[in-house]
Amino acid sequence: MSKINKIIETPIKKFANSNIMEKICKQYRENNSKFITSFSVGSLIAKDTYGCYEYVRQNQKNKNIPEEKRNFISALDLLNGTMMIGIQLLTYATIAKKTNQSKVFDKFLGKYFNVTNFKKIKINNPEITAKDFKTYKNNISTAFTHLFSLITTTILAKRVIVPIIATPLADKLKNKFETQK
Repeated sequence: MSKINKIIETPIKKFANSNIMEKICKQYRENNSKFITSFSVGSLIAKDTYGCYEYVRQNQKNKNIPEEKRNFISALDLLNGTMMIGIQLLTYATIAKKTNQSKVFDKFLGKYFNVTNFKKIKINNPEITAKDFKTYKNNISTAFTHLFSLITTTILAKRVIVPIIATPLADKLKNKFETQK
């Protein structure tokens, strides 16, 4: 085994056999759809947090932005990023808990999960039982629900809610920066 393989393999094996990884696997086994959704929302938050950090860092180092405006632009980006993260979490929690997503699933995909289509599938594949079909439908419905919630959350937060709130706040922040001169 080469040195590079050892350098890479050792930490991966250590992490794979760690208590943290065992807890992650346990959570996944208990409720995989909830785990995947939490991971997805966490990824969105991590991405937006890092993006916000990068915007602020770049603003502070950008020589094309006059020095007296750098802090204002950075403050706007920080405000926007913070709102984006908070509103995405709030929107996701609201959509996931308050909407009847089984109706949404039935509207978009329900026609594919009915008795007539099941009978057609069963003829071609006699091993599939009604119980299997119901399990497949429930799993697909759950996955669709989470995907729908994530997409809706992202669109609402990034394209509707944050811009509506951020614009008036940006004006107030601009006025505050200008009066401090």
